Amino acid sequence: MENFDRQQVFAFFCASLLNALIPQIVSNASVFPPGFDVVKTSRGVTLYQKNAEYVQVIDLSKGASVKLLYGDITESGKSQGAYGGDDPQLQRQTLNQAWFNFHLSNQNAFCITNGQFFSDDTKPATNLAFPVKVNSKIISDGYAGESEYTTEKLKLEIWNDRADITAFNGKTSLYSSSAPNLIVGLKENADKLINKKVGRTFLGVKDGDANGNYETILIFNSRASTQAHAALTLRSFGADKVIMLDGGGSTQLLCQGESYVTSRRTIPQMIGAIAKP
Repeated sequence: MENFDRQQVFAFFCASLLNALIPQIVSNASVFPPGFDVVKTSRGVTLYQKNAEYVQVIDLSKGASVKLLYGDITESGKSQGAYGGDDPQLQRQTLNQAWFNFHLSNQNAFCITNGQFFSDDTKPATNLAFPVKVNSKIISDGYAGESEYTTEKLKLEIWNDRADITAFNGKTSLYSSSAPNLIVGLKENADKLINKKVGRTFLGVKDGDANGNYETILIFNSRASTQAHAALTLRSFGADKVIMLDGGGSTQLLCQGESYVTSRRTIPQMIGAIAKP
């Protein structure tokens, strides 16, 4: 009888502990669409895969971060940019080269992918189509200005603890932004072979706790996707807004030294995800 009582007490204790932990386990669980599996994870960052599609989830509120990277400036293009700033020529790199440099300066580097549209994929250095701002400095105004996709541009602004995607309306929209990091891309329905399955790089932002701040950045990479499918996939992960960056042969993804989406094309500007230190 004494043994039976001890067993009952132990069972009651275990049940009470489990009941106390279940809400915390559920609240901390990652919710992701069916068919996707976790490939890699670290503090504040996770890479998911479904067939040849990949989604990074980067939670800025948990100490993870996103860096806008670029090759060496070979020509300054001073005051030649679309909005009166610079339009520099940036050295193009393989994604492996970019990863080596990124990881060398960030021991918690998680993934790196391609970023901004650019002018010429035949020369060793090239200029960017649209603006990029890094660490509070506008690296490039871009060359396109309002001559291309006049009403179809968006900007992704990144702060330490949040991000946002809003309409990009030219010079004022660029120079008045308080975000230390910014990249301009296109709306999801801008015509970049819109219905063709080609390489795609899309980003999204998510307000997971519904506090009005988009604390999570999502990055979609695929060897072959339509624009609608890329946007829909990000929304299935909870993205509230999405933006399209360079695709086609530029689309590439490398995480913790392992290539997932490969291309022989060298690129001038990249996006890096860093896990919480």
